Amino acid sequence: MSVMGPVPEDVFFIDFGKAAIVREGSDVTVVALALMVHKTLAACETLAAEGISVELIDPRTVAPLDVDTLLRSVAKTGRLLIVDEDFAHCGISAEIAAQLADRGFDDLDAPIRRLNGKPSPTPYSPTLEAAVVPNVEAIANAIRSLHAE
Repeated sequence: MSVMGPVPEDVFFIDFGKAAIVREGSDVTVVALALMVHKTLAACETLAAEGISVELIDPRTVAPLDVDTLLRSVAKTGRLLIVDEDFAHCGISAEIAAQLADRGFDDLDAPIRRLNGKPSPTPYSPTLEAAVVPNVEAIANAIRSLHAE
């Protein structure tokens, strides 16, 4: 999946340590990283038609991590899914889950869920890559499952 879009012509900076709320929602919070933001956004369109309102957050930076924005979202939705292309063991999704469990446990109505890539190098072949990296359908299914809990 390639992503194309406008690029600012002037010097452009993001707010370092400030997450972006890509899509507002009320049922499930999804924190997605890098390319997974775009795949999750596509899944959100499908889920909206089913009546599931997803709040999508792009942390943009992980050190510092904007935990306060994540906490506010989880307080609103009660559910958290973290989508990361990297495999789960010792990854940033584990750190995000730990931070939210530590500081936002009382706001959670369901266990924190993570959707990660398979624990292997990402293959060059598009067919094999599709088997390793989370896709739109897998993301939508993970959100549906969490919403049902």
